[in-house]
Amino acid sequence: MEGWISARRAVRRIGVHGVILSLKSSIYELLFKRPTRFYATHVLKDKPADWIMRALCAPHFWKKHGYWPHFVRPRSYSEKIWNRMLFDRDPQWTVLSDKLRMRDYVAAKIGEQYLIPLLWTGKKPEDIPFEQLPEKFVIKATHGCSYNIIVRDKRELDERQIHAQLNKWLAQNYCEESLLGTEWGYKHVQPAIMIEAFLDSNNGNLVDYKFRTFSGKVEFFVAHFERHGDHSMSLMCDCTGEPIQCELGHKYRGVFVPPANLPHMVEVAERLGSEFDFMRVDLYSLEDKVYFGELTPYPGAGCIRFVPRKYDFYFGSKWEIQPPWVNRKEISYRRSELAKNR
Repeated sequence: MEGWISARRAVRRIGVHGVILSLKSSIYELLFKRPTRFYATHVLKDKPADWIMRALCAPHFWKKHGYWPHFVRPRSYSEKIWNRMLFDRDPQWTVLSDKLRMRDYVAAKIGEQYLIPLLWTGKKPEDIPFEQLPEKFVIKATHGCSYNIIVRDKRELDERQIHAQLNKWLAQNYCEESLLGTEWGYKHVQPAIMIEAFLDSNNGNLVDYKFRTFSGKVEFFVAHFERHGDHSMSLMCDCTGEPIQCELGHKYRGVFVPPANLPHMVEVAERLGSEFDFMRVDLYSLEDKVYFGELTPYPGAGCIRFVPRKYDFYFGSKWEIQPPWVNRKEISYRRSELAKNR
């Protein structure tokens, strides 16, 4: 009886269409995503994808992008992200997927002045010294995506709730428990907590600039608005700030004025991306000062659809992919250093 009442309430709240979508999503998770994650985690483990894994992932790619993928000989930007996720087991991705350790790489590459001030790090939520923190700050778990808690007013936070949420995240392996288990770089990141300063612009709308670098050259960036929200509004631009007629999600319809220091941001992004055939570099501009956000080797887990599709293939042509079996240029850290603490 209680289940029936709950179902009726759900229908009233989100409508019949919403209930159908939720049901389809649950079935897809149960019958497709979970078996694929199981195969990636317990059969492949750290090995590159075999034909079975490729066959399991192909329908998901088609569902997201509307065309059948070529994972082994990729052509499009999205296919090349999947190629990296499925086949590349370079230990550098573990370091560069760790939100705390990537700061060391950035400091060595461009200098500490670009880092958002770090207020605290640790492994136990109960050790967070809330009384010593400023009014606003951002709490992050270092081993996955969207593990963020935005604190705008410390007086209103619920410490017990924050402890519970962080402990839940710390107990998870982001690679093994999200999507299809394909984002291998996160698999061996040691879970930890970091607290950064809250970047607050005068108008309250700090823009998140996500630069796509190809062999050290910025080909486009996506400006995400509502950084402390859901990032739902975005605008794709070329390296001069001119909008590109392509949508990745919900397109921003307002007037976009590129920051005055955009050329410097492009220079910083290209320096950080110079060691890789592809890297997404996230930056912020606050009062003409550039701050580093993060490096992302697997943007959107390769599931962001380009509209129109031609841009997916156009930017794919800019990515001169280096297969995992080709010796690529060493990055600043020695590989032995990159692999430590796995």
